[in-house]
Amino acid sequence: MRVISGRCKGRVLFSPRSGLIRPTSDKIKEFIFDYIDEKIQDAVVLDLFSGTGNLSIEALSRGARFSVLVDKSKEAIRLIYRNLELTNLLSQCQIVHKDVLRYLKAANQHINKFNFVFADPPYSVTLYQNIVENIGNSNLLKDGGFFILEHSSRQIVADYHKLLYLKTTRNFGDSAVTFYLKKGN
Repeated sequence: MRVISGRCKGRVLFSPRSGLIRPTSDKIKEFIFDYIDEKIQDAVVLDLFSGTGNLSIEALSRGARFSVLVDKSKEAIRLIYRNLELTNLLSQCQIVHKDVLRYLKAANQHINKFNFVFADPPYSVTLYQNIVENIGNSNLLKDGGFFILEHSSRQIVADYHKLLYLKTTRNFGDSAVTFYLKKGN
């Protein structure tokens, strides 16, 4: 697991010791960031189920301004801190040690705060539906912002929810990435 591009390019990140954390592969990460391209410049990012901090670190390395990383795992929080210190990006982050669904319910006061929301949850249909519903019902994303969901390629995710419109889905073996765009009222 490495940083693909930007000011931290080539930096090898610390990996999880247990199988409980599933980092986003470099191939998937490259697809995500090629898709969003220059929109990441000066963006504010929310990274749900952040695991190692891999997606936030890539975003910050490529020019994002700030990232909020949320995970409930103690191992994940330790890895996030280690990787942010390794890349000297800790000052551009807020790390939240909390259950993601609880965070989302409490975070609704952050109206139009984020340009991107990344979510890489454990592969569970119920969890996908809850996350899409929570993001779709919240005001976390700015108009024109993207919600990017990594999920099992065997699962079909909602193609529309209120102001979230499915833009594209791409399969990578057992994993898939779905991009939703938030449209204004």
